[in-house]
Amino acid sequence: MNKLFIVVYIILLYGCWSCSGSQHSLSYYKSHLDEIKIPSSDSIITISNGKIMLSKDEGESGDYVNLYLQYYKNNKLQYYKRISRFFNSLCYDGVLEESEEYNVKGTQIKLKKRILKDENGNKVDSTGCQFPYRFPFKLTHILNE
Repeated sequence: MNKLFIVVYIILLYGCWSCSGSQHSLSYYKSHLDEIKIPSSDSIITISNGKIMLSKDEGESGDYVNLYLQYYKNNKLQYYKRISRFFNSLCYDGVLEESEEYNVKGTQIKLKKRILKDENGNKVDSTGCQFPYRFPFKLTHILNE
């Protein structure tokens, strides 16, 4: 796994754009989201306080890329985040980025926040938007090793 891959996902998990060890700006990471190389199977990264499972789904035509992050502590799912970059929203002509963060307690999943932004990081009103790439994603609640 390359260093950018790991740094970007840790930044996505913690929402920290100026973490120690990070030498790039938010715009740098956003511009490289589509280039992240994730193997076809889920990747698991061990960090000091848990594990991160990473997954990626992308359209063959390039219309969308979905990035999924699941954070585990003591092999139990604690946090889930989905980031989608896509075209064809019907409410905006360019690329949109939708970010959803969820807190997890047992098997209960609660939406913490949802943000929709344009390619420049400006918030976009979702009125009239369609989200054709919000696919169901099966969460792994217990990480078996």
